[in-house]
Amino acid sequence: MNTRFSLAKNIFIGVLGVLAFFATSAASAQVWRSAGLTGGDVRALALDPHHSDILYLGTTDGHIFGSVDAGATWKLLGLAGANSNAVVTNLIVDPRIVDPQKRARIYASTWTRETASEGGGVFISDDGGMTWRESGLHGHAVRALAQAHANPDELVAGALDGVFISRDGGASWNRITPAGDTELRNFDSLAIDPGDADIIYAGTFHLPWKTIDGGKHWAAIHDGMIDDSDVLSLALDETNPQRVFASACSGIYRSDSSGGQWEKIEGIPYSSRRTLAIRQDPAEPAVLYAGTTEGLWKSADAGKSWARISPADWIVNALLLAPNRESSGASRLVIGTERQGVVVSDDGGLHFRAANEGFFHRRVLAVAVDSRDARRVAAVLSNAPEAVVVSEDGGATWTTMDEGLGGASVRSIYSAADGWWAALTAGGLARYDDAKQRWMRAGMFLQDGSQTAREDIAPEAGHGRPVVNDVFTSGTAWLTATDQGLFESRDQGRTWNALRFGPGELPVQSVRASADGRVIRLVSSRGMVFSDDAGRSWSWHDLPLESGGALKLEWSGESTLLVAAQTGVYISRDAGWSWGREQAGLPGARAQELLLLPGLWLASMESSGLYASRDEGLSWARVRNKSTANGAETAGEVEFPALAAEESQRIFAGSASEGLYLLEFGRVLSAAARKNNEEPAPSGH
Repeated sequence: MNTRFSLAKNIFIGVLGVLAFFATSAASAQVWRSAGLTGGDVRALALDPHHSDILYLGTTDGHIFGSVDAGATWKLLGLAGANSNAVVTNLIVDPRIVDPQKRARIYASTWTRETASEGGGVFISDDGGMTWRESGLHGHAVRALAQAHANPDELVAGALDGVFISRDGGASWNRITPAGDTELRNFDSLAIDPGDADIIYAGTFHLPWKTIDGGKHWAAIHDGMIDDSDVLSLALDETNPQRVFASACSGIYRSDSSGGQWEKIEGIPYSSRRTLAIRQDPAEPAVLYAGTTEGLWKSADAGKSWARISPADWIVNALLLAPNRESSGASRLVIGTERQGVVVSDDGGLHFRAANEGFFHRRVLAVAVDSRDARRVAAVLSNAPEAVVVSEDGGATWTTMDEGLGGASVRSIYSAADGWWAALTAGGLARYDDAKQRWMRAGMFLQDGSQTAREDIAPEAGHGRPVVNDVFTSGTAWLTATDQGLFESRDQGRTWNALRFGPGELPVQSVRASADGRVIRLVSSRGMVFSDDAGRSWSWHDLPLESGGALKLEWSGESTLLVAAQTGVYISRDAGWSWGREQAGLPGARAQELLLLPGLWLASMESSGLYASRDEGLSWARVRNKSTANGAETAGEVEFPALAAEESQRIFAGSASEGLYLLEFGRVLSAAARKNNEEPAPSGH
């Protein structure tokens, strides 16, 4: 197999079986194991009212995690619905114990990112979050959900197309806002009076509303509030229900007249005006917390004044205050963030600690194994405080590798003979200097003999440099596929010269070559371009029309090429002159990634899971895993856009939502190969 510079860009993955949250017996054989990288985006938090140590969290892709030790450790429970693009907006644990022998009933509301006006709903779990069922609002983008304290059978859902109410615990729903009303739509927040379930407050993308008769009549309540305020959250004072707090894009407001008149609360600066959650401390009612897009704020005087108590770069999506066994004064503060994951404070925000053990939900953009030392692994993350992390011990522990980036984001990482290289989102390449322990701008790109960019690294410094999509390296010739064409380096990446293969600067998505750089195969504009003389002459080739066009390619042996295409994987066994679609077990779905190892080929298919072949593509089997405590598997598919492998076939698989996994693949394939190819693939941990 040819030497790769793009080990960070290929890999497959099956998925860890769902760990049963409350099971006491351990899973039999842990075939897949996490390679660390805990944390992720948290969108919703909930506390079991009967067990203060039991917490739940919801993510941006429908997954529900649980903790039985007040957030010290987490386990994946299940998927709220079947859509992995569903954002969990609210979680509610029913306060009633229907049967002490059964697990909690949980309600979850969701909306779908790709189809915000059509996707989502309200889902119910009767077994503590492990399995979920629809509750009758399928297809409604539900942004808010509330349960009435005075009547727990009553649930209110605020959706983009109106407010809906259920008076039978979610069994049935009725709209309580006029259909098609130009103002009573795009609901973002809800609150129900604790003493009267007919009094409902609802915030829209444009100002708040109120009903005192269960939705028969609605009145606008925005006196004192800046017009055109997106009401992001609503909260009622537990000691005085006439006092209502509203956070909006224009700031935080308080009303002492049940919404009759609002007063803007000063103290939180304009830049932090997007307050996504307001919570009152039940142990100290005068204490309020506000989670904003610029950190966590605290008020000790019922909202009259505020002070930020967290770093300014925290984006706080959810807040939870739970009884604190370690302190009789302040409640335990559990914070759900966008990048730090779960953060906990036991002293009112004086000190914080991460609480992400078992919460594996990072988005891994790329992963690479050091070509000089297989124990060294690097990964690029998109939803973490650290853009690039590195492990020196095969994924057991990780440290940040961001020094020198200056805020510039990284889209991919590669291993070369002289160390780590990175493709920057703004364009160009950077190389990690091991001696200085920092990233340095590297690779002078030349178009027609002229330099195209500066040498420093900063978010704007890539202006003029091509965005690098793929890199190939060998001992003598390096090639980069960029949005401005194909570039070649003969001095190990120090300078790059344009290698013309067609008119203009056609974008190149993928490139592979022979070790001496003489034979080149690339993907451009969904077609393929070949050269057999180091780029002096070129010929264009197309996949069959039904392929939808090529996306990226891989090379195996002397004459076998695999191409990831829009409608599947295509193979050529004659150096790319004739092509056929791989159909022996592979679905006709968009192929995301390919990894070709001696004796093992892997293909990651969009929304269809991972597939493996031991016979060079003659047959494929879906990779499965049932190493769970109860044999259960969640629905949906985890996608793995980042793959890398050691020579021993230890596979590092970076997922689009569930962090990084390490797999000794031989154990999994022997099990997967016995499965029928039509069986559904698993998802989760």
